[in-house]
Amino acid sequence: MQTILVIDDEPSVRASYGMILSGAYRVLEAEDGEIALRLLAAHHVDLAILDLIMPGLSGIEVLEQVASSGMDLPVIVVTAHKGVDMAVQAMKRGARDYILKPFDVDEIMLTIERALTEHRHAQALNTLREADVRTFDAIVGKSPALTHALDLARKAMRVDSTVLISGESGTGKDLLARCIHFGGPRAPEPFVPVSCCAIPEHLVESELFGHEKGAFTGAVENRVGKIQVANGGTLFLDEIGEMPLDAQAKLLRVLQDGQFYPVGTDKAIEADVRFVCATNRDLKERIGEGGLREDLYYRINVIPIEMPPLRRRREDIPLLVAHFLAKHAPRVNARASSLTPDALAHLASHEWPGNVRELENLVERVLVHHPHIEAIDTEHMEGLDSLRSTAAAAGLAEFEGLPIEEATARLERHLIMRALQRADYVQSRAADMLGTTRRILRYKMDQLGVDTSPE
Repeated sequence: MQTILVIDDEPSVRASYGMILSGAYRVLEAEDGEIALRLLAAHHVDLAILDLIMPGLSGIEVLEQVASSGMDLPVIVVTAHKGVDMAVQAMKRGARDYILKPFDVDEIMLTIERALTEHRHAQALNTLREADVRTFDAIVGKSPALTHALDLARKAMRVDSTVLISGESGTGKDLLARCIHFGGPRAPEPFVPVSCCAIPEHLVESELFGHEKGAFTGAVENRVGKIQVANGGTLFLDEIGEMPLDAQAKLLRVLQDGQFYPVGTDKAIEADVRFVCATNRDLKERIGEGGLREDLYYRINVIPIEMPPLRRRREDIPLLVAHFLAKHAPRVNARASSLTPDALAHLASHEWPGNVRELENLVERVLVHHPHIEAIDTEHMEGLDSLRSTAAAAGLAEFEGLPIEEATARLERHLIMRALQRADYVQSRAADMLGTTRRILRYKMDQLGVDTSPE
């Protein structure tokens, strides 16, 4: 169970958090900043909820000390509506998101879930600040396909033009976007990632552009959008093809005029933002389906970069494996530092539908299950074998003669069930394996009638 630290000087507020979060999370409480820092030093904490206005150390001071100490956890700040500007400053100092008092239970749970998911993905990318992102050392590989993508990214790094990164899930689009930002002149300013498919459709415009109090049902206070938070820096729009059409029209105005309007107001706000977009879909097909505006596509497709799938850069597999062994072995107290030639050949023959993310998950899984071996051999790769046998067992004959919707639903249900089994029915882990979010996985499970229990 993940642990959340609640930092607030009001006992009633801490009690409210306890009632909301208990059952889903383990909750620790701190009544001031000093106690919070001691708890963070003594316990593993997955996320902190931090009140900005407290006696003693302020929320901003706590946030600065967390950042300076190198603690790696997402922080959600809490403030009254009059403190929105302070919340924006907190996000520029590293806070993941903010919540306004009085808070809404659904908003709290959604914000926490989104912050934890984004943080898990960021951890999988390794800490960019430990690498020389100007030389793109954070991205491992020397294959021609990858080298071409990195050459384009280095050119994009030096200018403010909009970038569109395409590629399958797990190829490293998020990592490349961060390299472009942190290697360029906007590096000191915020890098703000937004997953367009992880936000409920009716909240996308509010999330991006902000809203005025009373703009819609539930808009009890003003809210600053992600574009304003990213001012001066980079806004990374992941899965841009999933953005609702109404929000696409407003985004087009920002790209054209450098202005946007918060929901519920006709007062324009200037936006000095560099846009990097990403997609794992064919956007021209998306245009044909009516899901993407053609004019928006041409606005974002200024510098197109394709991240190649792992099956097109198999020569990078030994380098990637060595990187992941060095990264994960010390963390899980494993001894393995190499693979046998047979094991490498085994990896090279796999199709890698989950790409680099799948390879990293496999290496970590082998290290956890076999901590005492010196070299990884084919016999240790249970996950890869099981994936192959599953695909073979599924076969295509099962789907012959079926309407495409039913065949698709059967395949989706099969893949979700297998991911849940491999993840011991922990939905967040299964979502990671499938390259999606827990909320979308939960929606698909309900839609397809997938049982949540091992039985």
